[in-house]
Amino acid sequence: MENITTIDSLLREVWRYEPDILKLIFEFLFIPVYEDKEKKYRYIEALPEPGTTCIKKDAFSGCSSLQLVTIRNSVTNIGDAAFYKCSSLKSVTIGNSVTTIGNFAFYYCSSLKSVTIGNSVTTINENAFSGCSSLQTVTIPNSVTLIGNCAFYYCSSLQTVTIPNSVTSIIGGAFQCCSSLQSITIPNSVTSIGDAAFSGCSSLKSVTIPNSVTTIDESAFFHCESLQSVTIPNSVTSIGRLAFSGCSSLQSVTIQNSVTTIGNFAFSDCSSLQSVTIPNSVTTIGKYAFSGCSLLQSVTIPNSVITIDKSAFSDCSSLQSVTIPNSVTSIGGGAFSYCSSLQSVTIPNSVTIIDERAFSSCKSLKSVTIPNSVTTIDESAFFHCESLQSVTIPNSVTTIGDSTFSYCSSLESVTIPNSVTIIDEGAFSGCKSLQSVTIPNSVETIGDSAFSGCSSLESVTIPNSVTTIGSCAFKGCCSLQSVTIPDSVTFIGEWAFNECYELNHISIPKHLEEEVRELEVFPKYIHLYTKIIVRW
Repeated sequence: MENITTIDSLLREVWRYEPDILKLIFEFLFIPVYEDKEKKYRYIEALPEPGTTCIKKDAFSGCSSLQLVTIRNSVTNIGDAAFYKCSSLKSVTIGNSVTTIGNFAFYYCSSLKSVTIGNSVTTINENAFSGCSSLQTVTIPNSVTLIGNCAFYYCSSLQTVTIPNSVTSIIGGAFQCCSSLQSITIPNSVTSIGDAAFSGCSSLKSVTIPNSVTTIDESAFFHCESLQSVTIPNSVTSIGRLAFSGCSSLQSVTIQNSVTTIGNFAFSDCSSLQSVTIPNSVTTIGKYAFSGCSLLQSVTIPNSVITIDKSAFSDCSSLQSVTIPNSVTSIGGGAFSYCSSLQSVTIPNSVTIIDERAFSSCKSLKSVTIPNSVTTIDESAFFHCESLQSVTIPNSVTTIGDSTFSYCSSLESVTIPNSVTIIDEGAFSGCKSLQSVTIPNSVETIGDSAFSGCSSLESVTIPNSVTTIGSCAFKGCCSLQSVTIPDSVTFIGEWAFNECYELNHISIPKHLEEEVRELEVFPKYIHLYTKIIVRW
């Protein structure tokens, strides 16, 4: 043994190397020690030295036979990890003189069932009772102002807890994974509910959030799977990222007019949520905010909202209608993707960009109105909207992005305006009901597979403005009967019109003749009566 400078360090070394003489040391220091028939030290009712004011760091760390601790009134501080992993410890009484319970003080005392905290304690520090999986009840006295990070983390048997009016902040993870906790009342003194404060409290059915709280932080109630309703008071201005995510029993939520931001994933996967009212104070609905709310049938977005962020309402499979107000300027990527019950949507004049996958796989969407303000319809914006029958693209749009209307299998007609210069890759691929399309004089590029698999397409007019026809651009348009490639085309990709077996009239310019042959632009085997004209 070395570095023995204090009673505390002596006890630690004796416990590690000579446990059989520990009883003698306790008796020498006037510490009552009781033992059972198996000679295991069970009861310590004092400190290593009468009058000592501090139980220092690691003092009884790893004392796996220790079962009962009473801390006398002379002690003011329980040091960090003082009773760390005392796995047999069943009961603790902390005297009225103690003001601070240190970090990890009773960490993973897995047999601890009850604890009495004295009236002088002001701070329960980080991980103080973390992992006390047998702890069933705890009363926190009125003297406590701070419950530290993960203070009661993974107290999986904890059923009730009373938080006094003296507490001003519930720090991150304070009651995280207290899976038996059924109800909690947060007092009016609390101003913030920290990150993951009640995350994983899977039995929590009700919570009262007082008017004093201004912030509900990230993951505060994450995966509280039994929580059925929550009212967010007028004092709250921000609902943090993942705040109520995975609350699968949550049926209703009331958000008051004070809230300005609904954070990313805030209510994602609340699979029982049927309705939500977003107040006029909200300006931003964050990424995936209501994603996976599979029972949500309707939502009204107020005029205050400027941004509907990425996948905000994705996978809301029961959502039938949505009103997007004139205040919204941006509909984020995947914002309403996989809303398979959504039947109609009106996009207001304020929107300039419909981002990628914004309405992708809205299988019930029959009509959509795109206003003149929109300049870009991005990649896969209406991909697999299989009920969409017609769409009018306004004159403001310059680019129809990759796979924008791909696999809109009910789409019968589309009007492409004179403003469009690029019809991008796969833009209308798989639109098997599309019978005719007029491409305006403004278009310069028809991308790869732009109209591939449009099996009902009978005619297409390619204007003199087009310089590039991509690979497989019209491949599999098996009803297409005639095609004229204008002199303006300088490049035509391989298999551009392959598998167009009904073609009976083909007209191509002389400068493309060799390229057409080498790249198998047209089917290898076509009707004997097909008329092929090579223009000089």
